[in-house]
Parts: sequence; C-alpha cells; structure tokens
Amino acid sequence: MPKPENKPQVRIIRKAALALFRDKKIIMGRDNKNDEVFIMIGGKVEEGETDQQCLIREVKEEIEVDVKPDSIKFLTEFTGPAHGKSNDVMLNIKLYEAEIVGEPKTTDEIVEIQYFDSTTDHKHISEIGQTQIFPWLKSHGYIN
Repeated sequence: MPKPENKPQVRIIRKAALALFRDKKIIMGRDNKNDEVFIMIGGKVEEGETDQQCLIREVKEEIEVDVKPDSIKFLTEFTGPAHGKSNDVMLNIKLYEAEIVGEPKTTDEIVEIQYFDSTTDHKHISEIGQTQIFPWLKSHGYIN
C-alpha cells in the first residue's frame, strides 16, 4: 500500500496595509531585515484585532503618523508568496487607503521610506508587489 504524501501545511500571514499616494506613487518602507526590498506599510493582524485596528497600530509604529479612522477605505486584497519566507508561507494583504495626520518618518522598524510607481526597479519590490500589487495599482490609476 503506498504511503500517503505528506504535503507541507501552508501558513497564511494576514496583513493590513496602507495605500498612501503622492504624485501617482505609493509609499513603501524598507525594514532593517532587507537591504533592497521595500514592503507595504502595515503589518500582521493580531488575534482579536480588526484590520482597521491593525492598520492604525502598525502605521503609527512604522512611520509615526496617525491614521484618521473615518477615512479608512478598503481597496482590494492580494494573496501570494511572503517575501523572504519559505514556499509554505503565503501572504494575504488587505489594502486600505486612508488619510494620515503628520509626515511619515523612519523608525526602528522602518529604516527607509520611498514613494514608488510602476517604473521602480524590480529589485526593490517583493514578488507579490511585482506580480499583483503594482500592476493592480497601475491599472486602476493609483500610480504611474
């Protein structure tokens, strides 16, 4: 009798991310774990936390600005490979547009901030960013 195949269990990381635009570009941050790749501002949704609560908390931690809660608007959702993780880890990103209070700053978590569009060198963008997020943003007129 053949042995049943042991397929690795796929783990999904749920993330709420901020879509903040300036001059047809989106804000991205580079953490101290990455030399070149920038990631969406936002983070993992904790147990018992709503996406909106996560977004407000993570944006404050990562770029030291406040999100106006009444301005949070769901844009879309993406699922794909998590950058820098093994093949059995997927990332589910719910992307929200929102207004902020303050000017984004680097922090202990986000050591560099830049605004990117579809002309950005792919070495700075994760696979899910290259294959899903940036094409969607461009086709919907959010970025150049």
